[in-house]
Amino acid sequence: MKVIKNSRIESWNNRDATKNYVMKKDIITYCEFLEALSTIRKFKKQVPHHYKEMEEEVNAISKFVYIDKNTKICQLPLSTRALNVLKTVDSIDLLEGTTQDLARISLKELLLTKNAGRRTVDEIKELCLFANLRMKP
Repeated sequence: MKVIKNSRIESWNNRDATKNYVMKKDIITYCEFLEALSTIRKFKKQVPHHYKEMEEEVNAISKFVYIDKNTKICQLPLSTRALNVLKTVDSIDLLEGTTQDLARISLKELLLTKNAGRRTVDEIKELCLFANLRMKP
């Protein structure tokens, strides 16, 4: 019976030794910690720069990237001319209307509106494209 206890004790000692080895393997030194901390601090300084670059790239694609169907017309980044053209359209309410209301306007009606040139119409068409709306022909 003593032999069994001793072998059990020995096996427990072997497990503890293995466990200690694994734990020592996962522990880092103070120098390694300082090196990792230095890397994190450098990365922290670079993040705002990378964020700004990415934001510029996204904005270069279109100013309407973040627009959806429920965005109010008064909050849209439209040119003054495009807003004035939308003011003259009877079916659009600039203060309470959403981009979804633009789908009710036909391109023909928009082109016949005073001061609505090709560039203004293209701007509104681009807005509808990014808001996933289809205008009437």
